[in-house]
Amino acid sequence: MTLHIKAYFFNAQLDYLPYYKLFAIQADEGMAVKELLPLIKEKAFQFAYPKERLYFRINGLVLDGSQSVKEITNRFGTSLQIDPVSAYRSTKGLIINDEDFMESFSLLAPYATEEDKAYYERLYPLHYASETYHYNNQYIGDAILILAHKLILENNPHKAEILEAVSSHHEGLWECEYENNLFRAENHEVSIAKLREMAKSPKIRYKPLFSRKYKASEVTTLEGRHVAFYAGMDEMSQGIMESTLAQIESKGAQAIRFDKANKLAGQTIVQTNPKMAYLKMGTMLLDALDSGADLLVVSSEEDATLFKQSIGYCEKVTQRDIPLEIISRGKLMGMSGKAA
Repeated sequence: MTLHIKAYFFNAQLDYLPYYKLFAIQADEGMAVKELLPLIKEKAFQFAYPKERLYFRINGLVLDGSQSVKEITNRFGTSLQIDPVSAYRSTKGLIINDEDFMESFSLLAPYATEEDKAYYERLYPLHYASETYHYNNQYIGDAILILAHKLILENNPHKAEILEAVSSHHEGLWECEYENNLFRAENHEVSIAKLREMAKSPKIRYKPLFSRKYKASEVTTLEGRHVAFYAGMDEMSQGIMESTLAQIESKGAQAIRFDKANKLAGQTIVQTNPKMAYLKMGTMLLDALDSGADLLVVSSEEDATLFKQSIGYCEKVTQRDIPLEIISRGKLMGMSGKAA
């Protein structure tokens, strides 16, 4: 089969900004996806990838390359984008400076055994799969939080010190809104939630006194509108994405797809870290706006209300106006179809 691959290029010593090149690569379904990398290098010698700790992203998800081409194409089709696990830390192509990984371990090293260290090292891909990195490049990573929870579950005598180490750090526990970004899914939401329950709640560092309030208007028709749908991370919501987009089009609107339609948007951290929550929320809303939407349908009534209440704060954090109208999916379902 022919794969259409958009591959990441960057050399920290030569390039000011990263760039991509497009390739048509012939591949067999049974090939390991890491076998695609030397094929790309044959076509462009500047393409670089690590020989050890080979992890990279395909269409945003982190993997080690042992997955078959068939697995990849079954999920993504034949159009693929290859990136380093952390573009921010890229030194040459897919090769990154990964010193931050063990720097994070140093937070818990005084309370950890060699076996704990070995366990942490196996969490290397999880560290770089963190969604929070997109918003804070200094974040300590999900992996160290998972280790902290494991140590406490195993009755480590330094529970208080462990919690202090990961929660008092400015780029620590309270920055985290866990999302799985691994190709082979790992769900650590419960571990993160339990850790947050055990840790001392932080003092709220951000709450602007003045911000624009959402100007509610009665949306009675979608005729001629450009409408996006935010499904969020709820499993049922993800399952209704296509049917909701079809509903939008049936009501005379153009359905708009956008990248962050299935991402969390600060809902779980708005009480403990509102600044990060509003940054994530605003980034999601701007993604919909910049993709061409003038109205956003939101899967849950609760989220729709939160986004409306927070839109002024989102504008302050992102330093952009967000002229989006917002309605819930329930409101959408109650509207009539296109005019005859």
